[in-house]
Amino acid sequence: MDKTAFKIYLFTLVLSPLLFGAVHTYAYTIMYLGVLVGGLLLVIKNIQKDPKTKAYNVQFPRTSLNFTFLILLVFLFFQVIPLPDFLLEFLSPEAMVVARKSLPASITVISESPARDWFSLSPYYYPVRMSIIRWTVYVLFFLGLTQVLNSQRRIELTIFLILVTACFESLYGLAEAYSGSGHIWWFKKIPHGLDVTGTYINRNHLAGLMEMCLLLAAAYAGALSTRKIMREIISDHKASLRGRLSRFLSGEQRFNKRTLILFAGAVIGIGLVFSASRGGMISAAGAMLCMSLFFIFRKDHRRKGFIILFLFLIISVYALHIGAEYPIGRFKYFDMDIKTRARLAQKTMDMFDDYKVTGIGVGNFQYAYPKYQASEDKNVFIRHAHNDWVQFLAEAGIIGFCLFLAGIFYYVYQTLRLWRKRTDPFAICLGVAPLVVMTAMAIHSYSDFNLHIPANCLMLIAIMAIGYSALHLERHHGRDKTLYRYHTIHLKYKGILALLLVLGFIIWNGIWTIKHFMAEAFCNTVTNSTLNRDQHPPLEEIKEAIEKDRWNAEYWYKLARKLRENRDSKMGNLEVDDEDCHRYQMEIIGAMEEAVRLNPFKAGYHTQLGWEYAYLWKDPDYRHRWLPAADVSMKRATYFAGEKTPYLHVHLGNYWTFRSKTINPAKPEWETAWSKACWHYKKAQSLERGKRLADKIVRYVWKYYPDKEFVGKVLLTENQSLLDEMK
Repeated sequence: MDKTAFKIYLFTLVLSPLLFGAVHTYAYTIMYLGVLVGGLLLVIKNIQKDPKTKAYNVQFPRTSLNFTFLILLVFLFFQVIPLPDFLLEFLSPEAMVVARKSLPASITVISESPARDWFSLSPYYYPVRMSIIRWTVYVLFFLGLTQVLNSQRRIELTIFLILVTACFESLYGLAEAYSGSGHIWWFKKIPHGLDVTGTYINRNHLAGLMEMCLLLAAAYAGALSTRKIMREIISDHKASLRGRLSRFLSGEQRFNKRTLILFAGAVIGIGLVFSASRGGMISAAGAMLCMSLFFIFRKDHRRKGFIILFLFLIISVYALHIGAEYPIGRFKYFDMDIKTRARLAQKTMDMFDDYKVTGIGVGNFQYAYPKYQASEDKNVFIRHAHNDWVQFLAEAGIIGFCLFLAGIFYYVYQTLRLWRKRTDPFAICLGVAPLVVMTAMAIHSYSDFNLHIPANCLMLIAIMAIGYSALHLERHHGRDKTLYRYHTIHLKYKGILALLLVLGFIIWNGIWTIKHFMAEAFCNTVTNSTLNRDQHPPLEEIKEAIEKDRWNAEYWYKLARKLRENRDSKMGNLEVDDEDCHRYQMEIIGAMEEAVRLNPFKAGYHTQLGWEYAYLWKDPDYRHRWLPAADVSMKRATYFAGEKTPYLHVHLGNYWTFRSKTINPAKPEWETAWSKACWHYKKAQSLERGKRLADKIVRYVWKYYPDKEFVGKVLLTENQSLLDEMK
């Protein structure tokens, strides 16, 4: 089982970057299942029989990251478990507000007490569940890989495969960029330009991989130092010339290996430079400086700094020879891009201000951000803050962020403490690799989101496992073995329960990984730019997706849209009577209410649901239930709308224009509805200047109020000329 798990881990580690960085469903499913299967095999292997007591025990690795892994996993579950109202309001008042807006508006308008009393800290459960799976995979990968890296041979084999993969990424990316082909496997990049991306979609994510592998190459080259061998040869003045020559030649293999590693590092460094990622280059340089300082603090390894300097010189010479004008030229736009990222970070901090203590839910950023999005970024769907630090702060809050930092600081402290005790060059050089790689990713994460790329996060954890194993490697008389500490649990009562919980949790993650994949196979919601997936699948396939994973709100929204298309088609062909039309309408409302209940952040969901309520004008309860429910939905949509989409405000303005015609103009409610319509129309025009949008507004309002005086109230000053063009 040990060998099988090791092979599975290596296969997963190499394949993940090659499949577009494992950002697509099929790719990260393979990665997740590979790690989960490997972890399951090792848990079973660790069940052993004590030769003395004949009792069965189970062992779990005891590492400096165990507490961090466990406490953050508990925190993720805490974000999704239902809490009493008083506790939720105390921890996160905004989460309580959002949770109440997830209740069906058609019920809240006729019932004084809400349908549910308890809500979770995270208003949208589905992204947090996927975060739990990802975190579990990363935990199992670290614990499992450290366990199977139990010899120098395995450590070096893993490093070799990582560097070969990185060299391929670099050379493949260079060939595709500068040959004019511009492909990533079968996918044609549009536009491809001169950015080297390897098998990644984004150059910055290739740069993240390159900087980690470059640092690993430098550390491994230092671990293969022959200085000690050369000192022994020179100091052995009593030996014959033949004996000294023989001893010198015995170090030839190690010298050649180090030369090969330095060459691989140069190839990887060139890939980093020609990715044209400014954050990647700055991060790598900062981490190299950090590595140099580590070696300077050790008297016996100060000359290792020359290896790093030599590696930099090789990369620079090759890059200048090839022509690095384009990558260097991108620094001209550095200030402008920093300004954009600073704006994203500031808006993310605005989100944090609303969810300070426990966060909005890890994975919920892309759903909650539109409310806070700046007008400069209108019509752009932003999935990440381009700053992993502030994004995690907003998603996990002060509690989650402090737990994470405390865990990392403890890991760094324990690693440095062990590193200072070691004297073996192999342990010293590779033992520092995790620290410098973490430094590089910490710097790069200030301007990008590499840690949200599954392949890069897996690579970071692999290097951390390599460093951990190297620090625990003991070599005596030509034999080597890693000496780890383990938690030993006797398989009696509590021990059996603990084992069943671990096995059950691994299986639970595997089941939901498979269910998620099957659901996405029927109805695609995860972005996939490399496969031409049908974004509007048939009704039966959407229902199959919901059956596999009902917690994804997008499935319910697509179900409602498909039902609406079928209803409109049959109504257009006069194939349905009033009763069938009402049945269709209630099915659509049911699907939309479920979408809102699962994900209340989406303003578009509330808008669509509000219009569906408003279409029930033949229902006897229309005035008392459905029309007020439509008002509630539109108010909720306004709450989440922000400044992302001008046309969303047009739709909201259209509703309140329609709504004003259902109210007697003599009543104050009419003035309220008409004021809301004017506000939304003007908001839309302020976000998007132009005649086209204003013309749409004028045409809609004219249908209800064919009077230039009324129409003029919804236009900004620069659009008043439209009134003169109206017939």
